[in-house]
Amino acid sequence: GILTNYGEKAESFKNALCEYMHHDKVDLFVNGHSALMLAIKALDLRGEVITSPFTFVSTTNAIIQNGLTPVFGDIDDSYNLNADMIEDLITDKTCAIITPHIFGIPCDVEKIEQIAKKYQLKVIYDGAQAFGTKVQGQAIGTFGDISMFSFHAIKVFNSIEGGMLAYRKGEIQKKLE
Repeated sequence: GILTNYGEKAESFKNALCEYMHHDKVDLFVNGHSALMLAIKALDLRGEVITSPFTFVSTTNAIIQNGLTPVFGDIDDSYNLNADMIEDLITDKTCAIITPHIFGIPCDVEKIEQIAKKYQLKVIYDGAQAFGTKVQGQAIGTFGDISMFSFHAIKVFNSIEGGMLAYRKGEIQKKLE
């Protein structure tokens, strides 16, 4: 009730994160993997997910552990998922794009969001390496349906361990409670 489970310190940390990220909806988790697992569940995803092969194994594990099929796209010169190749991977089974921002370099969020809107796909960004990154002045966690962050000891911003989801829609919060 102090550091965890909506305790005073946890709530203070959560409020500071909301303020820093200019976001009103964030939830804290024990680690980034559990946050990603629950993000996928909260969006009720079924079918295939386009993702990057250049990521920590947790991204692919979370997809598979939720009963989804990963479809690997190629990466571009930034080591991020090549947004120009995503449409070629979309099938009638595709439900989402889940991809990391590698080395703090954001993927092409504008193009990915255009594709997602065109094909009615959900987007989850793995921001584990991109905490504090901005795109045209906008915090990286404000893109997509959900952004996941890891606070593991080797990340840019850490609390030794922990994770966070940032999202916009209230129904996601209800599913995470």
